[in-house]
Amino acid sequence: MRHKILLLQGKMVQRYHDSLTGRAERVILRLLCARIPSWITSNHLTALGLFGAVLICLGYWLAGFRMAFYALALFGMLLNWLGDSLDGSLARYRGAERPQFGFFLDHSVDGFAMALVAGGVGLSPMAHFWCALLALASYYIVVILSLTTCLATGVFKVSFGGIGPTEVRLGIIGCTLCAIVLPVFRFNIAGLSLTVYDVILVLLSAGLVITAIIHTMDTARQLALIDPPRHPRR
Repeated sequence: MRHKILLLQGKMVQRYHDSLTGRAERVILRLLCARIPSWITSNHLTALGLFGAVLICLGYWLAGFRMAFYALALFGMLLNWLGDSLDGSLARYRGAERPQFGFFLDHSVDGFAMALVAGGVGLSPMAHFWCALLALASYYIVVILSLTTCLATGVFKVSFGGIGPTEVRLGIIGCTLCAIVLPVFRFNIAGLSLTVYDVILVLLSAGLVITAIIHTMDTARQLALIDPPRHPRR
């Protein structure tokens, strides 16, 4: 789905969000926006999303002492989705967008939130910390690519290959539910004792990096056609 937002000192930018769950998610968000009390603002929802990320980190860390705390992490995931998905949607629904401020605040907070989520997973019994950091670094590469593409082309991509933030959350939720009901399987790979979730994180990291490389090459090729080299004057 594409729609225009005002950004970068008055420049119109297209926001592109075509994830697997995007259509159903937009229907749910519109229904929720119509029922949110008027005293709740987009900034409140942004803060709710960050608070949810704190609960996620805390829940995963405490799960190392008692598995029941996985429930706290899952509850935090719900709050994070509500806050992160609804803040911009509510502003657009009410016609109260603050494009430059909202864009900066939303994506800055998202960066901190993802660090909390990855840190929590790395502190949990599910995965090693370095695997979680590897996934976080790969995610940041895609985020940086999305922002630089926005600056260069005027198109802000929220999803790549049908995968967006909601799909990532659903994947984490699925892995967490498996960790609750099933024992954590381990593999010995190249002398390392890795859990099945470590392997998933490494594969996810590889997928994100490959996606970033393909998108970089494709975008650079398109930009080279519309912005050819210029010969210097003699």
